[in-house]
Amino acid sequence: AVPWHDMRGFLNRLVSIADEPTDDDDLRLRRRMGVVAGYITIPAALTVIPLSPDPALGMGLGLGLSIFAAANLVLLARTHHFERYVVALISMGIPFTVIANVLNGGVAAGGAGMMWGFLVPLYAIIALGPRQATKWFVIFLVGLFGFVAIDPIVISRITPPPYETRLVAYVLGIAGPCAITFFLLRYTDLRRRQAQARSDELLYNAIPISIATRMKHGEHRIAEVYEETTVLFGDIASFTPWAQRTDPALVVGLLDTLFTRFDELAAICGVEKIKTIGDAYMAVAGAPEARADHAEAALAMARRMLGAATDWRAANGLDLQMRIGLASGKVVGGVIGQKRILFDLWGDTVNAASRMESSGLPGRIQVAPTTWELLREGHDFEPREIDVKGLGPMTTHLLVETHPS
Repeated sequence: AVPWHDMRGFLNRLVSIADEPTDDDDLRLRRRMGVVAGYITIPAALTVIPLSPDPALGMGLGLGLSIFAAANLVLLARTHHFERYVVALISMGIPFTVIANVLNGGVAAGGAGMMWGFLVPLYAIIALGPRQATKWFVIFLVGLFGFVAIDPIVISRITPPPYETRLVAYVLGIAGPCAITFFLLRYTDLRRRQAQARSDELLYNAIPISIATRMKHGEHRIAEVYEETTVLFGDIASFTPWAQRTDPALVVGLLDTLFTRFDELAAICGVEKIKTIGDAYMAVAGAPEARADHAEAALAMARRMLGAATDWRAANGLDLQMRIGLASGKVVGGVIGQKRILFDLWGDTVNAASRMESSGLPGRIQVAPTTWELLREGHDFEPREIDVKGLGPMTTHLLVETHPS
């Protein structure tokens, strides 16, 4: 038996013959739907053969369209001229439907045969988009009313097929187009949902879920004051000189490994990652979702970060250590701009946390007085008198026990 994943891969290659590397999700979906329509046309055209009173004409008409559809797909795979492919495919639809119904004895005798012609504007709207599809719907209506106009001549010259044949033609004329329409729309909706899920995933990876949800509901400018937060900054000491003498691919790979682990720890600790800037990692507890234990959550994250950095150093033979700084208090958070959007934080607390990191010691966690006040009852700290750039003389505190419990 053929493994399911192999079959799925084969089918995916079949429907992706028109894909281009620069396609967005919408265009890729349209291209694939147009290709699927071509594959469907090959067997669908053959249904005219058993229903035609003249077997030779029915065979010629059905096989002719099937061969044309197959050749059109081959040409598409070679040239990637997608719009030409679609126009060629649907241009055959109306004449084929009219001729098939003429062979079956006219409008009444052919039952619901003209329903097949409706697939032309359907294919057009799926593959070419709503604007270009309008003219094809008009062409379908012209073909329908034109066929009705010549129906008296057809009836007078062509003998209707037997009742049984007309009954089968009627059933196929309804079931066939409806089934094709259903499965095309179903496939379209499934692909649309997958594309939307990918889009949502990218958005949720860029900004917090609660902020992303508000933006999806129409809010354009989001700004909030978060009264109780703890901001965390982490930075790799002596990273810049090390990076300058190291292969860039190795630098990026090692940094990605470490920061991916930090992202996992943020999710475990309930801390919101804000951004990375070079080798610096910024996160916050208490925003955009409030939590009373924001200082404890941020400290837990910081301790786990030091543990992860120690493992990272040992695994890769590196002589690099993290400095981490924490500060607590009010921040302003929001989303600015429309391109490459980012949820960011501003305020004195952010500045203080950044200074706690930059003035800290490798392998240690340094906290501002605001954070020490919230944590001093449950943790051991040692005071440190330093002159903090932009803030002046300050008594900060270094966490004594640094490893996660």
